[in-house]
Amino acid sequence: MNRSRKGFSRLLRAAFAVAAALGLLASARTPVLATEGGTSHYIQGSYGDFLMGFIPAEGFYVRNDFIYLAQSMSQTFHGGRIYSKVNAYTSIDLLKLSYVAEVPAMGGYLGLAAGVPIIVNTNVGGSLNIQDQRNRRQYSKTGDGDRGGLSDVFLAPLAAWNFGECHLVVMPTVFFPTGYYDKKVLTNLGMNYYTFDANMAFTWLNAKGYEFSFNAGYMINSRNTATRYTSGNQFHLDWTAAYHYDQRLAFGLVGYVVAQTTPDSGPGASLGAFYSSSAGLGPILSYTASIGGKDVSFIAKWLCDVGAENRMTGNAVYASVAAKF
Repeated sequence: MNRSRKGFSRLLRAAFAVAAALGLLASARTPVLATEGGTSHYIQGSYGDFLMGFIPAEGFYVRNDFIYLAQSMSQTFHGGRIYSKVNAYTSIDLLKLSYVAEVPAMGGYLGLAAGVPIIVNTNVGGSLNIQDQRNRRQYSKTGDGDRGGLSDVFLAPLAAWNFGECHLVVMPTVFFPTGYYDKKVLTNLGMNYYTFDANMAFTWLNAKGYEFSFNAGYMINSRNTATRYTSGNQFHLDWTAAYHYDQRLAFGLVGYVVAQTTPDSGPGASLGAFYSSSAGLGPILSYTASIGGKDVSFIAKWLCDVGAENRMTGNAVYASVAAKF
């Protein structure tokens, strides 16, 4: 009888401990990693390209990027729960439109750029694992989902100058929370906060076809009103080292680094300040063809992450087409 009561008492305590743990996780409203959910408005390698700081002439520019991201991260926060492992596969179609006009008084160009990202589909899956070390039991729960639609659009006024072999573009960018967001689901299409990106690009291109370009920016995030969470600010740097074989063909290497510089904050960040960072690199190739009297450039690149902390990591593949009208 005493053994039975003791066994029942141990079972009751274990059940209470598991129920308390499940209740804590299910009611959590605070992400446990930096840049809420392990991501941000910066997409790995999205700024990296040929001639990032070079605008050759005034006109209307159109570019379309198809981006495929295969990413994962351990111990992230999605849909109001802490997931021990998250896998995300996302296809994005990003349309960029820009117009620049020559301004002789400033010796350069002024313009405006806009980006409209459409998430063709995002598939996110995760597993929740709780281990009861005392009783050597494990409890698991999985979640997954698909979604597609408009993501967060952005606008960017720009100014550009050409100085012989050196070229400079200053382009402060604002991201707007236009994408679908629900803190209770895994598959969000936007961040639910504004981001200001103090952004500039530089290109060195010599007569022999050798190029080095970089784009640097500093992102300042507003608060996510749904979670009362303010993601820390981020510095990002994209670079390209390339060779232009002729006017049509170019190839090289691209890379990126992104690092959080301030801690997460706000009432929703009660679990502490977590810093995130990641880096990656890969090949890039471009070919320009004459179509309908217009030069149309086709660009392909692949970036593989070589390290990450508290951030989604994986591979990014880009297939792009660009033209000037």
